[in-house]
Amino acid sequence: MSDNNSLYENHKGMGKDITYINKIDKEMDWESYDPTKWPCADMSFPDLDPNEKHDVWPFKPDIDMSMHAVSWVDLNQFRNGLERYGYLLKLKLPEKLECELQSDIKKTLEKMKELQTSNADVFYQKLQEYEFIDAKHFDYWHYLYNKKTQLSQQEIYKTNKTLKDLSTNMEHQKNANVEAAKTGGLLDPIEGVDIETWAAVNAKIANGADLEQVLKVVGVEKPIWDKVSADWTARMSQDTTYAISQVYADAFVNPNIGKFASIETTKGSESAQGVDSGAMQKVKDDFELYIKIQSHQNVAFSQGIAANTILEEYGLSPADWGAIGAHWAVKMTTDISLVMKMAELTQKYDAEFAANTKKAGEDIDF
Repeated sequence: MSDNNSLYENHKGMGKDITYINKIDKEMDWESYDPTKWPCADMSFPDLDPNEKHDVWPFKPDIDMSMHAVSWVDLNQFRNGLERYGYLLKLKLPEKLECELQSDIKKTLEKMKELQTSNADVFYQKLQEYEFIDAKHFDYWHYLYNKKTQLSQQEIYKTNKTLKDLSTNMEHQKNANVEAAKTGGLLDPIEGVDIETWAAVNAKIANGADLEQVLKVVGVEKPIWDKVSADWTARMSQDTTYAISQVYADAFVNPNIGKFASIETTKGSESAQGVDSGAMQKVKDDFELYIKIQSHQNVAFSQGIAANTILEEYGLSPADWGAIGAHWAVKMTTDISLVMKMAELTQKYDAEFAANTKKAGEDIDF
């Protein structure tokens, strides 16, 4: 063993220890160092057993005494022999391919791979055309592009799994919030009208049913109904767990429940219908505006201003707001990004309205 090789220490499975690296860097005679003779070197570049622990290998094909640049290779990280070969020999992608789009490069490499097994003569012509050094040079870059594709697919899988896990966790949390709301009385009926009935009525009205006919089914007079709507709207706007919104949304999209299970309601005059007004549609199209109005209601409520008053200033009725709430509640069950944005937007607009209490009931800006 040469003097250089006497510096060797077995670092199987330990990785690149800085003390060892410094020792090699200072004491190695780089002019005479031959990386191919290092104890763990194997210039046949075999694939390494993933179940075994491997060593580290100082590799320096280009002697540069001014920099002492060493490629320290942890063989546990480079178990694929072809990848190790190309990395250590610094095999670059030919310039003729570098200028192409990534997708085109991959197509070219795949076509050449097919020729490698089907038509050797044409394959070697292509090697010369694209200025590959040899077949192994080509194999290295074909491997890298396939590895890149596999990693991309793994990232997609991981992202999808993360989103699925988030969705599952959200569903569990929503169910827990609803149960807590029931236990805490947050879903107790108002004037005998439960949240499902309130949602069903608003859904019927939004679909053009006659308000008086719907209220007859419920068994309440309009003055009572107006109070019920105001109180449910206020309670919903104060519910930071969004349990009420969730139950409301479920009932709104399936309004033929309870007293409406077997009763058909007819359409009334346009003035009585919950027509999707321009203001209502604007909020359905703008999630940030929806959160802004919700924050506006919350701050106004803390100042003793009724939630309905705020809605009126945005050109909305309680029925409109109910339909809007159902719309976004359903959206949030399928789009996790909205849930992530909600906290940020709520904080932003709560602070904005709280900072200027004089405008809490009058600063309307679509």
